[in-house]
Amino acid sequence: MTLWLCLRVPELALEVFQRAGGDDDARVVAEGGTVSAANRPARRAGVAPGQRVSAARALVPRLLCHERDPAAEARALRQLAAWSLQFTPVVSPQRPDALLLEIGGSLRYFGGLERLRTTIADGVAGLGYRPLTSLAPTPTAAWLLARAGDTTAATTQTESDAALTQLPVAVLALEQPRHHEELTGLGCETLGDVLALPRDGLARRFGHTLLRQLDRAHGRHADPRHPWQPPPRYRAEITLPRESGDRELIARGLERLLGELCGYLSGLGRGVQRLELRLHHVPRGASTARVGLLAPSRDAAHLLTLARERLERLALSGPVQSLTLLAGDLQPLAPESPALLPGAREETPWHGLVERLSTRLGEETVNGLHTRSEHRPERAWHYVAPGRGGGTPAPNPARPLWLLDPPRALTVSAETPAWHGPLTLHDGPERIESGWWDGQDVARDYYVASNPGGERLWVYRERGHARGWFLHGLFA
Repeated sequence: MTLWLCLRVPELALEVFQRAGGDDDARVVAEGGTVSAANRPARRAGVAPGQRVSAARALVPRLLCHERDPAAEARALRQLAAWSLQFTPVVSPQRPDALLLEIGGSLRYFGGLERLRTTIADGVAGLGYRPLTSLAPTPTAAWLLARAGDTTAATTQTESDAALTQLPVAVLALEQPRHHEELTGLGCETLGDVLALPRDGLARRFGHTLLRQLDRAHGRHADPRHPWQPPPRYRAEITLPRESGDRELIARGLERLLGELCGYLSGLGRGVQRLELRLHHVPRGASTARVGLLAPSRDAAHLLTLARERLERLALSGPVQSLTLLAGDLQPLAPESPALLPGAREETPWHGLVERLSTRLGEETVNGLHTRSEHRPERAWHYVAPGRGGGTPAPNPARPLWLLDPPRALTVSAETPAWHGPLTLHDGPERIESGWWDGQDVARDYYVASNPGGERLWVYRERGHARGWFLHGLFA
C-alpha cells in the first residue's frame, strides 16, 4: 500500500527562533515592518499577523522581534528531513514548511499506522516544533490536506477524494496570486466547486498547473517525488531564543540538535564517534567544543552527558547567539536488541566511564597503553587512544606490571643485592643488549627476585664497566 504522510510545521518561521526554549516570551516574526507570525504570549497580549511592528510594540513593550529568515527555515526543514530518514528512505521536502514521507512500507515495522503517526508527531514535538500530520494515498493530496489543517487519515483514494472536495480553494498552489480571487469570483469556495467546472475552461483561464495539481491529488496523474539525499557531512544549526551565556539554555539547544542527529543516525544504521560543537558569539567569533567517543553511539542521552561535561569547562568569549553541530566518523552500528527479561539492562561498558573521564579531564590526560616490538623494557610500550589496539605483541618472558622510571639503585652486601632485605634470585639471567644504533644502548642481565617480605621484583645487573644492581619493576 502506498501511503503518504505530510508532516507540516505551520509556525516554522517562528519556531526556528524559539524551539530551543523561550516559549514564555512574547515573540513575533516580521517582514518589512509587518508582523507575519506571533507566538501565544504575543497573541494573548493582542498582537496579530498583519499588524505593524510599531503597533505590536505599543501593546507589548518588551516584545522580541525577529526578521523572517527563509535560509534558517530551509535549514530547519533539511534537518527535519534528515531526522525523518529513520522512518522511511523516501522523504521529500515541500517548502516552505512541510515534508512528505512515503510510509506505506514502514507501517508493519513501526507497529501500525496510528503508532507510527504518533511516534513521528511526538518526535517532532520533542525537537521543539508544533507539527500536524495528514495522510493520503498521493503526496499532493496529503500536502493539500495539511495546508488546510485537516488531520484526517485518508488511507484510501475514496476517502481522500471525499476529503479534498471539502478543502477551501486557498490551499491550491496557483500560478498567479490573483487566481484565488478569480476562483472565488466564479463561486468556487471549495475544491469540489472547482472540480465541477469544465476542464477546458479552467485550463484556458488558469493554465495547466491547476488541473495538473488536482489530477495528482486525485491519483489521475503521476505524482513522482525524488527522495531527498543528505549531504556527505552532517551539519545542523539552531538559533537560541535570546543571546545568552546561560549554559542551561545552551544545553537545551544542544539537546534538540542531538535529537535530530540521533534520528538521522538511526535511519543510516550508524553511530557517531566525533562531535564538534560551535557556539557563535555576539557580535562575532565562536567557541568550539569537541567530544570523542571510544565506540560509535547514537544514544542521545549519553552524547548529551558528554557534551555537557565539555560545555561546562568551555570558556565563552561572549553571549551565544546560535549553535552548530558537526558530526564526523560515522560508523556502522547494529540495531539495539530488546532485553531478554523485562526490566533487565546491560551494565554500562567500561568505555562509557573512559569517555566521561576524557570529556571531563581532557582527551590528552586519559590514555591506553600498548606494547610494541622493542627489547628495551622502558621503550617496549607506548600511549594509545583508549580502546585502540597497537598491534599484537610478540610473546615475551614474564614482565612486571609496574616499571620504575628511572630504575632504582640497590645496595649490595657480600655481592648480594638488597631491597627491604637481601634478595633471592629465581629466574634468570635474561640478557638484553640493544639500542646501539640510537645512542641509548643497554647491556643488562635481568632476574626475577624476591625479598624476605615476599615481594616479587624485577632486577637487573649492569654489564660492562658499571656493574651495579638496579630495581626496574614490581610484580603484582
